[in-house]
Amino acid sequence: MDYKVLGLTSNETKAYEIMLRLGKTSAAHISKEAQIPYGRIYTVLESLEEKGLVRVVPEKTKKYIPTDPDKLHEIIDMKIKGLMDIDNHVKELKKIYEEKTIEPVLIAKGKSSFHKISAEIDTAEKYEYSIKYLFSLSPEFIRSAREKKVKGVEYRTLGRVDEETKPNLKEWMNLDKNIRPIENEGVAISIADDKHVMIGLIKSNTTMLIRDAAFAKVMKELFTRYYMNTDAPEMK
Repeated sequence: MDYKVLGLTSNETKAYEIMLRLGKTSAAHISKEAQIPYGRIYTVLESLEEKGLVRVVPEKTKKYIPTDPDKLHEIIDMKIKGLMDIDNHVKELKKIYEEKTIEPVLIAKGKSSFHKISAEIDTAEKYEYSIKYLFSLSPEFIRSAREKKVKGVEYRTLGRVDEETKPNLKEWMNLDKNIRPIENEGVAISIADDKHVMIGLIKSNTTMLIRDAAFAKVMKELFTRYYMNTDAPEMK
């Protein structure tokens, strides 16, 4: 077993595990059994002593004895705490990055603009509210909706309901029952996790991403008020 992740060198690992098998023993014996050059063994043992993994027995000929392997658990716990501290610091750095580096508004034009913009955002984890112009049956959209459903993401949709959209809408309602009608002449909107709003202007092939929590919350409130006062579409 390699304990480098715990801060032990290969020689320290070999020496400690050999000592667990030998018990109280001399540096020379450890050197021989662990196949560590005698010229290095005292440096190895001193390091293990500093880490609390070895105790010196002050006899006529100095002997060494390993401490309980539970000491390794203490080292592991310290490493875990250190990693958690680093993880929390990285999260703070990410906040600084998002506040100072990421552009709050992105605009892209062209038919491929949706994919360019969507690549800039994280997948919804809590909720995603959508306004649809077309209920596209693109495999990409269907797969995304299914993944969100499996993850327990709250998914609500307002969309255009007319003779053009009804064939696809029937398929969508097998997957998403939370669909309500709205008059829509060419806009697609996605509001997610109080983080961002993506707006597609269908007829001008323009997509906009607004990464602003205040704006996302207002849009969520407006969406919810309209949604709660609308009935499910009649499918004839």
